[in-house]
Amino acid sequence: MEQKRILLLGGAYAQIPMIEEAKKQGFYTITCDYLPNNPGHKIADEYHNVSTTDYNKILQLAVKVKPDLIIAYASDPAAPIAAYVSEKLGLAGNSFESVKLLAEKDLFRKLLKKLNLRCPLNITIEKNEIADCNNIIFPVIVKPVDSSGSKGVTKVCSPNEMDRAVEYAMQFSRAKKVIIEEFIDNEEADIHGDGFVSDGKLVFSCLGDHIYNKNSNQFNPCGTIWPTQQSEKVVNEINRLVGTIIRETGFKTGSINIEARINKNGELFIMEIGPRSGGHFVPQAINYATEFNMVKATIDSLQNKGIIIPTGSINPTAYYALHSDINSVLKNISFSSDIEKNILEFHQYIQPGEAVKPFHGANAAIGVLLLTAKTNKELLALIKNIKKHISIKF
Repeated sequence: MEQKRILLLGGAYAQIPMIEEAKKQGFYTITCDYLPNNPGHKIADEYHNVSTTDYNKILQLAVKVKPDLIIAYASDPAAPIAAYVSEKLGLAGNSFESVKLLAEKDLFRKLLKKLNLRCPLNITIEKNEIADCNNIIFPVIVKPVDSSGSKGVTKVCSPNEMDRAVEYAMQFSRAKKVIIEEFIDNEEADIHGDGFVSDGKLVFSCLGDHIYNKNSNQFNPCGTIWPTQQSEKVVNEINRLVGTIIRETGFKTGSINIEARINKNGELFIMEIGPRSGGHFVPQAINYATEFNMVKATIDSLQNKGIIIPTGSINPTAYYALHSDINSVLKNISFSSDIEKNILEFHQYIQPGEAVKPFHGANAAIGVLLLTAKTNKELLALIKNIKKHISIKF
C-alpha cells in the first residue's frame, strides 16, 4: 500500500506536534516555509523553501509533491492558503471562502454585522488612504486585517497618533489593509481558548482567561489559564455565538482559536475566531486540561475518522510565554525548585547567545511553559510571581 503524504505549512517549534502526529499516523511528511533552520524541518521527511503565504508557489509545490492532505497548523497567515490549495486540488478541507471569512479581520467584522451580533464599530483603509478621524470616536485599535500574534497593533487615543499607527500596522499586512475599530476594554474579562468543529458544528471548546504583561505590548497575551473563571452561563453564550458564526461561514471541520471579551458594561463580544489551532502549544495545554488531542483529531477529521469528544471537568492548566521587555542577548534560563513540580512541558525557542527582542508580538517569545496546579487560584498566583521562579539572564 502506497504511503499517504501530507504537506504541512510551517516548521516552527509550535508546529512540531503536528509533524510528529502525522509521522505517528504513518504519513510521509513534507514541510515548507521560508526559514530552513526551523526545527520542524529536521524531523520531517522532506522540506521545501517556499513561503507559506504565497498562494501560487504553494499550489505549484502541492502539484509537484502530490499530498493527500494539506494542513496549516497553528498559523493564521497560512490557513487561507491551505484551504485555497486543497480546494483547487480537490483535497479534504474547508472551503477557501469559509477560512477567509474567519481569518481576515475586516471580513469577520462584516460577518458579525450581517448576523446582527455585537461588533466593534470599525472602518477599513487601504494603502495610501487617509483615515477620516472626524468620524472616529477615540480610543480605537489600529491593526492589520491579516496578521497574527498581536503584531502591528496600536491603541490610538487622539487624531495626531493615527498616521503613525496606520503606517505601523501596514508593515504587517500582506494585503496592505488596516482596520480601525472601537476599543473594547478587557478589564472585565478577556477569554481565550480552542474549539473543534465537526460537520459544521462546534462540538468542543475549552475556554480560559488571558494573561498580559503590559510593559511590552498591552495587547499581546503572554499566557492563558484554563478553565475560565467566567460563569457557565457566559461560557455557554460564547459557545452559542461561536456556533452561529461557524454555521454561517460554512466552515466544516477542524480546530478554531476563540477570543472573546466582556466590556465594563457587561457586554459580550466575539473578537476573533481563527480557523486554526492556537499557537504557543495551546492544543497541548488543552490536552492536559481535558484529555482531548486536537492535533490527532485534526488529521482524523480530514480522513473521516470518528472523533471522541471528552466530557467532565477541566484540570487547571496554563501556558506562559517567557519573554523580555527589551532588546538583548540570552545568556541562560533557570527555574526554582518550587516551580519544577508545576511544569508539564518547557519549549525553548531562543538559545543562549541568540538575540532577544521585546515582546511586541507572539513571535518574540523566548520559550513556552505549560503549567499545572491544584487550583486556578494557585496557578494564577504562580504566574503573577513568575519572576521569583524563573531567572532569565541577558
